[in-house]
Amino acid sequence: MLENLMGALDLVLCWENFFWAFVGVFCGAIMGAIPGLTDTMAIVLLLPFTYYLGPIPGIAMLMGLSKGGNFGGSLPAILFNIPGTPQAMCTTFDGHPLAMQGKSGKAMQTALFSSVTADALSDLVLIFLAAPVAAVALHIGPPEYSMVVLFSLVVISVAATADPLRGLLSTALGLLLATVGTDPEYGTLRFTFGIIELSDGISLMPMVIGLLAFSEVLLQAENYFRQRLNGKGAMQQVPVSSDPDDNRMTGKEFKMCLPTIGRSTVIGSIVGIVPGIGTTVGAYLSYLWARRKSKTPEKFGKGALEGIAASEAGNNAVNGPNLVPLVTLGIPGNLAAALILGGFMIKGLVPGPRLMEDHAPLLYALFAVLFISNIFTLFVGSFFIRYARRLTNIPRSALYACILVFSILGSYVYNGNVFDVWVMFCFGIFGYVLIKMSLNLPTLIVAFFLGELLEEKVRQTLLISNGDWTVFFTRPLALLFIVLTVVVTYLYIAKIKKAASRVVE
Repeated sequence: MLENLMGALDLVLCWENFFWAFVGVFCGAIMGAIPGLTDTMAIVLLLPFTYYLGPIPGIAMLMGLSKGGNFGGSLPAILFNIPGTPQAMCTTFDGHPLAMQGKSGKAMQTALFSSVTADALSDLVLIFLAAPVAAVALHIGPPEYSMVVLFSLVVISVAATADPLRGLLSTALGLLLATVGTDPEYGTLRFTFGIIELSDGISLMPMVIGLLAFSEVLLQAENYFRQRLNGKGAMQQVPVSSDPDDNRMTGKEFKMCLPTIGRSTVIGSIVGIVPGIGTTVGAYLSYLWARRKSKTPEKFGKGALEGIAASEAGNNAVNGPNLVPLVTLGIPGNLAAALILGGFMIKGLVPGPRLMEDHAPLLYALFAVLFISNIFTLFVGSFFIRYARRLTNIPRSALYACILVFSILGSYVYNGNVFDVWVMFCFGIFGYVLIKMSLNLPTLIVAFFLGELLEEKVRQTLLISNGDWTVFFTRPLALLFIVLTVVVTYLYIAKIKKAASRVVE
């Protein structure tokens, strides 16, 4: 491997590689900061331009778009409680409450430093452990996939909300919505109600934009008119503290968050290695584990720096290991990786076991640029933080009007379909109702995201085993996740019963 690394240095030390990696990070941060225009959207829009670039600068730009977009999504999540990307929704839990305390600068710096640190560490996992981890990934088949997804669903249902029953209901709604469209085995339509545009299922981005962005616009509109009825004409502004320490993350605070960043990096890396799970689940599991291990769990949801660090470290740590199955097996870990796969194919590179053997120096050169992109993320992020806080001076009514426009544009551009705009409006109203019912929207979105994967892998397993359900118990890794699912469920049920008994006493 050392020989490959030395050969990679000769390929990577070129100004063109650094320039296009920087362009990718910068454009990705802009796109990620605009609700509805995600990192994947940036990759989709700029992918054709990489045709005129060499393999390293072209793919480096695509990877930079993913990195910049991951961080950029945290800015509107903190300032306005609207995640710019789906994986930033966990950042809203503590980021926005901290911003409402006048500490938006501290929250954004925490997100930036956690993102860059976790991203750099996860890139080391990709660089040094790609081959060994690929060997383990070869043993993950449909039964194991099914149980990993089931475990994730149970965790987000019973552990992500104060009321596990509401969490289970949110998960059930998400799984139900995932069944809309064409049956993958029989080709028949399900729950489309005669609407031909739903034959391919509900588009993820219009749904997410509606649930998280448009529903927030409706809530803010309700608050605005309520305040007018009470004699208050202005919408609530995000305060900015005059204390310098409230606008930066101190060394002591970063040191305090380091254990959380480390744990979240491990969780995110494990999630990233398994194809199909994704950054959203990495952020969610990291946040839950951070709350569980925290000495002050009662602060979570009220502006805990550990919560922001866990969420941002968890979703960014997925980035590096997420490319392991792509470059070694040709299996994209998520949508962004699938688009980067297209970038490889444009350059005549076919990801798979032969890629590391035939183009090892080129591949390690890409890994090196990936690592260097973290430095660009740090500088670009610092620049964005300095000017993003000026957005707090914009009247909230004008701001949410702009968010509504971007939500409509983001929904339309995703598939170039006006129907998706109507989907966004419908889910915005639906999300508004669910918020009023105190149901958890992020849980529903994660369940929807994993629902199709769960159905696909369970059906594949049953086809392979001729309908024998015992196959889940005869595969060691699948059995391990079944046991973990049962243990987690039991622990949280016991915790609920214990809390209920205390209330009765």
